[in-house]
Amino acid sequence: MKKLFIAILVMVSMVSCTKSFKINVNLENSTDKTVYLQRYDGYAIINLDSVVAKDNKAVFKVQQSENLDAYSIMIKGWRRPLTFFADNQNVTITGDYQRYNGINVLASESQEKLNTFMDEVNKIEDEQEIYYFVLDFVKQNIDNPISAYALYRYKWAFQVDDLERIFEAMPLNMKSAYKDLTDKYMEGLKMTQPGKPYIDFTQKEVDGNDFVMSEFIGKAKIIILDFWASWCPDCRKENPNLVDVYNEFKDKGLDIVSVSLDTDAEAWKKAIADDNLTWKNHVSDLQGWKNAVAEQYTIAFIPQNLILDANGIILEKNLSGDKLREFVSSNLK
Repeated sequence: MKKLFIAILVMVSMVSCTKSFKINVNLENSTDKTVYLQRYDGYAIINLDSVVAKDNKAVFKVQQSENLDAYSIMIKGWRRPLTFFADNQNVTITGDYQRYNGINVLASESQEKLNTFMDEVNKIEDEQEIYYFVLDFVKQNIDNPISAYALYRYKWAFQVDDLERIFEAMPLNMKSAYKDLTDKYMEGLKMTQPGKPYIDFTQKEVDGNDFVMSEFIGKAKIIILDFWASWCPDCRKENPNLVDVYNEFKDKGLDIVSVSLDTDAEAWKKAIADDNLTWKNHVSDLQGWKNAVAEQYTIAFIPQNLILDANGIILEKNLSGDKLREFVSSNLK
């Protein structure tokens, strides 16, 4: 009996000594909104807890852990979660719910490094400069999970060979869902390189009918599989060039299949009309970044395209402007 009593005391003591930290969320215009505390598990985002904000405040109490991977909070209306690194320390998140890009996170030393990195990389417009800046940050923090997050966040700036070299330099025992996600991204990217066959799909057209890619293969000498969205400024900027290329080569064997990452059907239809995208094949499942075809083709940014031959073999990827016109012209002679 005495041993049992001592064992119970030890267990109570262990529980009472379990350390925790707080995540304090104070966002204007968030009262009565549900704030979700989340974490990637390497496969999907898991909701760990949720709190309804009162007086624009929500507080989460989290048990300390050896896993120092990122947490995130999500509120309906945001396009993506707000990710941060706590490192078992208190976190304070401030700003305005309606101004996602202006939200501040005060947390660990890792988060301070990430904050500085994000502030600087957001000032860079040239994609090549972004590549070198991210590469340097990842190398300097290669043993820290923030490196895996930064690499995954800006994976679009890297070729698959570069990603593989950096990935192999990261510690094997690093606990990072973003490292796992980068691994999966690389595997998907390898399936859509030039020389690989197209991936079949079925998705709804504007009129609600099914479009089946395999039924379209062979009907044109060159097919541009274009990924875009009405809400994407760079996509809308590139559309006039795509229209010019289509009009110039449509009678010589060119056709286009446009996959939209929209969520609003009316905005999608309006953009098609406004931008004079007169080709027939426009498809979407209106799931935004979760578009099933975009996931099949490992689309991490838009606009993005794949150029297929008559047999559905990928000839080239992500050409725009004069390079797109020159490539199509040279392959339709």
